[in-house]
Amino acid sequence: MASPLPSPSSRLFCSVCCMYSELPASFTEDRSSCRKCSLVSGLEARVSELEARLCTLEAKAKPSYTQVAAGTAGRACSSRNVSVVSPPASPVQPGETRDGFVTVRGKRSAKRKNLVHQQLPVCNRFDPLSDTPAEPDTLVIGSSIVRDVKLPAVSVRCYPGARVGDIEGNLRLLQQSRTRFRRIVIHAGGNDARRRQSEVLKLNVASVCKLARSMADTVVFSGPLPNLVNDEMYSRFSSFNRWLSRWCPENDIVFIDNWRAFWGKPGLIRRDGVHPTWEGACLLAHNLAASLCLP
Repeated sequence: MASPLPSPSSRLFCSVCCMYSELPASFTEDRSSCRKCSLVSGLEARVSELEARLCTLEAKAKPSYTQVAAGTAGRACSSRNVSVVSPPASPVQPGETRDGFVTVRGKRSAKRKNLVHQQLPVCNRFDPLSDTPAEPDTLVIGSSIVRDVKLPAVSVRCYPGARVGDIEGNLRLLQQSRTRFRRIVIHAGGNDARRRQSEVLKLNVASVCKLARSMADTVVFSGPLPNLVNDEMYSRFSSFNRWLSRWCPENDIVFIDNWRAFWGKPGLIRRDGVHPTWEGACLLAHNLAASLCLP
């Protein structure tokens, strides 16, 4: 006679791969995940750490444009400030010859006496050779989704775990310093959707866009990525994306539909179902650049 099946309570469940197992040895000590998923998570964390170290080493190895420009400007200034003083020539009487030439004394101009060489201070904040680089006219601010987004001449501010209210608070700090941008891109709302307060999220989005409009000529809202954690989060993120696609054009806000670009393409979202991979971050940066008409 076949042995009876074990009860569901005796089976162990892995919260990462969502699989049951009857072997306690295949699970970690805290029984929260299997050893295979724990090993993969550790390897992914190690790969992320190595990528960060590689980016740091590359940044240190290559001189920045500001350093090269500052060195060029220093050499140019030094060449302008150095004057060559020739030794005084012995006085020559009129009619005398020197090296086969007859010298003729001319009249000395009175204006030449009063000629004074002065160095006038020149300040041009748009000069590419100045030590202080020009401030970027585009700001990308958001949660940890935009951590690996790299765009030329764009300031990217990442606040891991930030909700829409946190983004609004950081924008108010920039407003106090009278900082104004040409374009502001906001990517937030994913951490708010987990709180199951859809109406509060909509009010917060309207508030942060109103504040951003007072600080920039154009406001852009980057839509959420597909959330693959579970069916409930997928439904909430999908509903939030549909609402943004209708609300943004009605309120003169540029909307970037990342959902359509990421959906059905494996390898763009990590195993946690939330954050983009390196390829996903490149695709997100491409979507932002296409919306902002960047080269």
